[in-house]
Amino acid sequence: MPETGEPLSDRERDVLTYMVQGASNKEIAAQLVISENTVKVHLRRIYTKLGASSRTEATALALQKGLVTLPGLEPTDESASLVAAVSAPEMPPPREVVAAPMAELTAVAPPPAAPAPTSLSWRTLSLGLALLAIAILLGLLIWQQNGFTGTAAATPTEVAKPFTEQPLGDSRWLLSRPMPAARAGMGIAAIGLDIYLIGGEGVAGVVNDVDVYNTTQRQWQHGVPKPTAVADLTAAVLFGEIYLPGGRGADGQPTAVVEVYSPANNLWRNVSPLPVPLSGGLALEEGGHLYFFGGWDGQAYVHTAYKYDPALDTWQPLPPMRHARAYTAGGTIGSTLYVVGGFDGESELNDCAVFDTNENSWHDCPPLLQKRAGAGGVVLLNKLYILGGGLQPESGILYGEEYNPATQSWHTLDTPMLADAGHWRAPAVTNVETRIYAFGGRQGETLLADTFVLRAVFQTFLPAFPSQP
Repeated sequence: MPETGEPLSDRERDVLTYMVQGASNKEIAAQLVISENTVKVHLRRIYTKLGASSRTEATALALQKGLVTLPGLEPTDESASLVAAVSAPEMPPPREVVAAPMAELTAVAPPPAAPAPTSLSWRTLSLGLALLAIAILLGLLIWQQNGFTGTAAATPTEVAKPFTEQPLGDSRWLLSRPMPAARAGMGIAAIGLDIYLIGGEGVAGVVNDVDVYNTTQRQWQHGVPKPTAVADLTAAVLFGEIYLPGGRGADGQPTAVVEVYSPANNLWRNVSPLPVPLSGGLALEEGGHLYFFGGWDGQAYVHTAYKYDPALDTWQPLPPMRHARAYTAGGTIGSTLYVVGGFDGESELNDCAVFDTNENSWHDCPPLLQKRAGAGGVVLLNKLYILGGGLQPESGILYGEEYNPATQSWHTLDTPMLADAGHWRAPAVTNVETRIYAFGGRQGETLLADTFVLRAVFQTFLPAFPSQP
């Protein structure tokens, strides 16, 4: 992760220049021919390097440092002192408090705005900086009352040498930098260009580790540990935060706790727990809501489905699945949520079900080519990829699968890491841009620390134009 004071890259300078000129994320993306998500990643790194917390403060610091200039507007001593006045105070460290619903937060009257500078050129800037001071105070109040725990920044692992990814045979797979420690059954989420691995089971048992993989630098860092150590969990991202419902605790029993990690602040908070303790359930996001399907309640496998509303901090039951199961895989395509495979307490399944969030109802989809439980799933460009699976060595899982909703058909996906194993239980799978990442997992009694990368292949056809005479 970047550090304060680190120089900006050329691309970050380009993004900063457009931002200072008042361009929106969408406009910046169009100008630089990148995605809006990539713009957000660059902005977050720019804020960190400049020591800013908003566009207004980043703009002021960029102008003060001479990183960018605006026609007819040059930095002055007056503007520099104004930036220093806002940036100088240090916020007190966070304290742990009992989490309160957002609705219970009380309003705080903002301090009076500082007098506008006499220079007309900086009038707009001074107003923005005054608003920034108000936002910092209100943000601190919410931060303290909402129960965040943690520290201000992730801590790097030992400085690692540059790592070159190696091809895995003649396949489209690569071996990237291994995980800091072997483990399986982690929650995983990708935000921007970083991947977050949380919890899981290592050699010494269930852990609460948070490991962050920077996919551009191929480096690992440590985040603040999860307050509750759990394995057999999945994660979903809502509004830039990672939600981790339930999981299997160190005592072997499921938990109902739902903890939320903020990568931007490297902090944790609690939200309303699941209606019942569950492990091995599937968490998916759609439309700013969290969905949770199936799982094991400590006695039996369940077919329950729930929806979490972050605005109300409440869970509500949904129509149940037709088959009770846990250790499923799946993903979100449009307004439909795919739940495939799993284990019902007796056997692994190839069942495929779709929950339509608009109709609030279930539909069948074509079954998997192989029965599998404990697989990892990810959606990339409207296709669902299922990797691994197999609770037992005799499962005979020799390939991954790719589902195309347009043709409603499954296709085999080469997975050479299964060639000599026949099963690959509980890997953590996600994607960053057009690359699919699969971490760890278990083969037999062996825990893996491998990082596998699938280079997705996409073809673009350009129209042919007749040559000019």
